[in-house]
Amino acid sequence: MATGLPARAGLREWLSARLTAMRAGAAYRPPLPAELDAGVLGLEAVLAGAPADSLAALGFTVSSGVDETTGRPYTLVADEVDTERAWGAVVLPTGRPTLVIEVPHPRSDRRTARLGLELFHAVPGSALLVAGAHRTAGGGAADVAHRTDSMFHVWAGVLGTRAPEVQLHGYAAASLPAFDAVTSASGGVATAAHVAARDALAARGFRVCAGWWLGTCGRLEGTTNVQGIAAAGRGSPFLHLELAPGPRTDPAGRAAVVAAIAESWP
Repeated sequence: MATGLPARAGLREWLSARLTAMRAGAAYRPPLPAELDAGVLGLEAVLAGAPADSLAALGFTVSSGVDETTGRPYTLVADEVDTERAWGAVVLPTGRPTLVIEVPHPRSDRRTARLGLELFHAVPGSALLVAGAHRTAGGGAADVAHRTDSMFHVWAGVLGTRAPEVQLHGYAAASLPAFDAVTSASGGVATAAHVAARDALAARGFRVCAGWWLGTCGRLEGTTNVQGIAAAGRGSPFLHLELAPGPRTDPAGRAAVVAAIAESWP
């Protein structure tokens, strides 16, 4: 089932509908190498304002709209939902992105997709990249944070050459009860911007574990995250942010996280 933006629907409604359609253990297959290549060409065409015929052949639709919250125009590239080609979606700004917001586990990491949309609203010019399936779909093949054979990964590579990335994750409170958040550079080396993000979160009352001190944050440092490893290889900024349930599920907590990241990263 193709998922362009329904008439008169906004991004909140669209995102809610796609999350509802995601099912644990659903059918999913990784794109073939030729499909990944076509997806990259298609996204680059959209970013250049050119026709993207290769995307239609992959089951994507391209539509445009005006965000109901900010009044800013956007372009939406959306996949098929609840099929084996549930490969992801991206909301693009007009012009070159200023920030790439990534949500690799939108259903299993509760409220990270909503947090991503709220950060998208807060940062003019940002792009929002959302995985298309539950991370357990296809026998775990849809865990895009740990697989390079995904449309999410190759699109993150395209966008990550244009703007800094922040990737949003969630963990169970019992996994690291002494902290509310973990900030890390994933596969890269922490910079002053990573420290600034940690400090901005801490200034809002969050207990933050600095993931660049490996072994201290409950193995939540994102060192095996393939988008972070790729960003480190390019030398481009990548922030891996893990959040406990409170900062994700409480609206005031999400607002505080959004404000901290919007002001400090990169």
